[in-house]
Amino acid sequence: MKFSLLGPLEVTDGEREITVGGGRRRALLALLLLHANEVVSAERLIDELWGERPTATATKSLHVYVSQLRKELASANGSLLLTRGNGYSMEVDADQLDLLRFERLVDDGRRAFEEGRADRSAQKLRDALALWRGPPLSDFQYEPFAQHHIARLDEERLTALEARIEADLTCGRHAEIVGELEDLVVHHPLREHLRAQLMLALYRCGRQADALESYRAGRTRLSEDLGLEPGPELRALEAAILAHSAELAAPAAPRATPARERAAASRPSRRRLALIAVSAAVLLAAAALAALVEDEPGSAARAAPRLDIARNSIAVVSPRDGAASAMWPLYGRPTDLAADGDGAWAVTVDTAALTRVDARTGTITRSLPLSVTPGAVAVGEGAVWVADGRAGTLVRVVPGYDEMSEITFRRGRPPERAGPDATAVAAGEGGVWVTDGSENLVRVDPQTRGRTAIDVGMPLNGVTVGAGAVWVISGRTGNVLRIDPATNRVTDSIAIAERPGEDAPVPASIAASEGAVWVLNRNTATVVRIDPTGRGISGTVPIGVDRVPNEIVAAGRTAWVANEDGTLSRIDEKAREARSVWVGESLRQAATNGARLWVGTASLDQQMPGGVD
Repeated sequence: MKFSLLGPLEVTDGEREITVGGGRRRALLALLLLHANEVVSAERLIDELWGERPTATATKSLHVYVSQLRKELASANGSLLLTRGNGYSMEVDADQLDLLRFERLVDDGRRAFEEGRADRSAQKLRDALALWRGPPLSDFQYEPFAQHHIARLDEERLTALEARIEADLTCGRHAEIVGELEDLVVHHPLREHLRAQLMLALYRCGRQADALESYRAGRTRLSEDLGLEPGPELRALEAAILAHSAELAAPAAPRATPARERAAASRPSRRRLALIAVSAAVLLAAAALAALVEDEPGSAARAAPRLDIARNSIAVVSPRDGAASAMWPLYGRPTDLAADGDGAWAVTVDTAALTRVDARTGTITRSLPLSVTPGAVAVGEGAVWVADGRAGTLVRVVPGYDEMSEITFRRGRPPERAGPDATAVAAGEGGVWVTDGSENLVRVDPQTRGRTAIDVGMPLNGVTVGAGAVWVISGRTGNVLRIDPATNRVTDSIAIAERPGEDAPVPASIAASEGAVWVLNRNTATVVRIDPTGRGISGTVPIGVDRVPNEIVAAGRTAWVANEDGTLSRIDEKAREARSVWVGESLRQAATNGARLWVGTASLDQQMPGGVD
């Protein structure tokens, strides 16, 4: 028995098409197939199929639908629809479900490209795309449960298409794909990677003027629609076309050689394509490594002309020296970042979106619209969490499925003095922790979604998890509080300043690492280091008021501060001074998981965030 989701839902048994009932029973099958070979709880299925207000008979109806589906799928060898605890699972393999076959073929194609076998890569990706029979889940296009899945699948198809075109360009098929690329750019005018591929194909066909005209058209569209300039990939490619760079030359025609020699011969062409037209990451790495100069403490010297990180972008930089290696422009101003394995999640305020970038593949892998105004984001406890402090809402996003659910953690208006900086979220130690400027630290259970308000007696504007505890800051009182996650009780209160006053430090951002808790005081441009064992201040490090520090993050025994003047300040655990390097553009956010360090930039006309007064 075979199932198809890449188009309208279809079920076939050999040559015979199986008729699956309509309505929620048919939607149930689609949901189970979207989560093939995974247990989906009955509660989750009811939420998806009935929404926020299920009927009193929803549970009974679900059991009936499952029973009816089992009868309709009874011709398979054994049961495909299994009951697992309080949930259900559709047990199928890649030969039975087109979505799984698509994903397997795409992985094979990418692996072949990485091995230097561009021709095989193109064929595998072509086979994957041939499985599509139309828009995914087209018979559920107006159903709320399907919206995120449709958007995800559409993005996966476009990403696979771009990868196939990249392989074709590496094989020298630029003339064959120009028409296809022109049509794709018409339908996806803001997708810069496709436009870069079109520009390269046109240039290789001897159509330099058309390639440059495509760049100008894209720049105009970005400016008029979004108020943005083209990203670094397009800008670098335009410059290379104007300079008639030898790196843009088409690869030599393939010759009859043994397979091993063909693989070796294809690698330089692949690198040339990645360098100029496809991989903005490599271009930015070269520019950043050549231009980034480490300062002496207290200085921020610029190097020779370099490619700066653009406004409203995410960049991945070296945790060691701050050298930028890749950048991704965003459609909006980022308000927070969170690191996640090979990638990072960013929330943007203008477009109210959650975006994930992947440093390994060099692509934007997710871009999800949000129904809230995002103020902060965190990754942990099996999900991505987006907090809207003004609305008192926390959004839970399950990675890979793009499932969203909203949790209300506060009723009514926000605290009178709560500002955008007061919203913070952290995940870990068995909970999700939110501040919104009130005197309550809200703890959300990631499993039951239950909420607990912990009254600490002072307004809070920041939270982090680390060193076996939860740590919060109060900019109003100048205190750091340690909270025991096992009891939800405040165990320690640490005053940042010896005495209150107008010049006293105001905690604005907090981070915890292996051996220290770090507190950034924005008004005095200092970082206070707290010993989590002795629970007292172990040192104060100046950043420099002229840098205008914005946010602090930490991992291992090191902390980094993102500064408005475009520098990144590194503080080692026992250092008395910060070492600052020029990164480029105003740095507003930072995130790290130890392996990679991420920074976010924002438009210069964005109002500077202020401390909590």
